[in-house]
Amino acid sequence: MRLSHVRSAAAASAVLAALLLSGCTSDADEPTEPATETATEEAPEAQDEPEESGPVEVPDVTLLILETAQGNLMRAGLEYTIVDAAGQPVTVDDATAYRVVAQDPAEGTVEPGQTVTLTVEPRG
Repeated sequence: MRLSHVRSAAAASAVLAALLLSGCTSDADEPTEPATETATEEAPEAQDEPEESGPVEVPDVTLLILETAQGNLMRAGLEYTIVDAAGQPVTVDDATAYRVVAQDPAEGTVEPGQTVTLTVEPRG
């Protein structure tokens, strides 16, 4: 029985060594910097910058957590202000602690960079 354990351990070690070494090969034709690094660096910039080719649709962000609403508006290329039910500015330390109960404008199209007013209340 002991010999079978030794064989199993040896086989497992050989498989592990082969897996570890397979990622360590070098090829002179490969570039020194992986191409995916450059693509990864450029991709977020392209996603964060809105297309400024004309009016954008105002997304409906009512009933969303404030953090999600902010992201949706930013992706649409819009600015936002945050107020309470009385219309007073709200300072937000934790955007996950509020939900959007109204927005102005509520719908339609606006120019990129326009400001949407978000009325929020604490989540409870």
